[in-house]
Amino acid sequence: MALKAWVRTVLVAGIVVSSGLATSYAWFYYKMWNRPVGQMNRWCVEITPDEARNGEWANGHPEIASVIQWRRWSTYAGRYCEDGITSAHQMARRIATGQREEVALTVPAKRSIQEVASAIAPRILADSSSIVSALQPDSILWRVLPNTYNLYWEINASELKERLMVESNRWWNRKRIDQAWNMGLSQKEIVTLASIVQEETANKAEAKTVAGLYLNRLNRGMLLQADPTLKFALGDWSIQRLLDEDKKIASPYNTYRNQGLPPGPIRIPDAYYIEAVLNAESHNYLYMCAKPDGSGTHAFARRYSQHLKNAREWQNMLNRERIYR
Repeated sequence: MALKAWVRTVLVAGIVVSSGLATSYAWFYYKMWNRPVGQMNRWCVEITPDEARNGEWANGHPEIASVIQWRRWSTYAGRYCEDGITSAHQMARRIATGQREEVALTVPAKRSIQEVASAIAPRILADSSSIVSALQPDSILWRVLPNTYNLYWEINASELKERLMVESNRWWNRKRIDQAWNMGLSQKEIVTLASIVQEETANKAEAKTVAGLYLNRLNRGMLLQADPTLKFALGDWSIQRLLDEDKKIASPYNTYRNQGLPPGPIRIPDAYYIEAVLNAESHNYLYMCAKPDGSGTHAFARRYSQHLKNAREWQNMLNRERIYR
């Protein structure tokens, strides 16, 4: 009887101890899960696809990672942000279910894809050089449409390219494609002309007028003689005064020597200017020259004699200001 009683006592004690350990174990992880993490201001956990696979992100966030590891949850790449303090368990659950932040990425209208890449790379995981490589090809470049897009932070350059192509296809709906073809131009040619129009005028109010002027010259078989294409060919946008010698440069982008549009856009144009070309103003203007009043607008002319007068006023202003280049 004494032995049996002793065995019962040991068993009961073991159960009590085990129960106590289990309770302590559960209490430990309860405290761990609810451990406050973060800071009072907005803060983020950024996990790259490689880090999601190898767990290296955990080094900077051990409390959150320990919950994921103990629960044997998966880790999804992304950018996870909170406004203020939260619990380790709450953030771990978001990471394990992929409830990541979207980034409002603004793709700007710039003169080069390098400038575009430099502007957007700080906002996403893809670096500038990989973005340039993905978007630089001629077949891609003209389809880059400046706008603000919601996408995930962990997007790579190839995925970004595909997203921009989808957005381009969406923007070029049947109505716009028909407008282009009714003008006798391809989508790429419309974008190319829009890039010239945007470089010619920063004044959006006259964009449709400028577009109509260049369309008039194209339809009459005249050389475009667009100064921006010459600056592009020369590789110098800082030139304020083009010289006759500049017009001799051998380049497919020199519209003083080559008929029709250049082979591609001279910048990434804003969608506004693409619309301006598609909805160009109907008029008889064939010539334009910047006004000498500093307004950033242009004097338009139907006759070459009037254009020469306008050009002389512009050149006189350059002389007064001692601008020779």
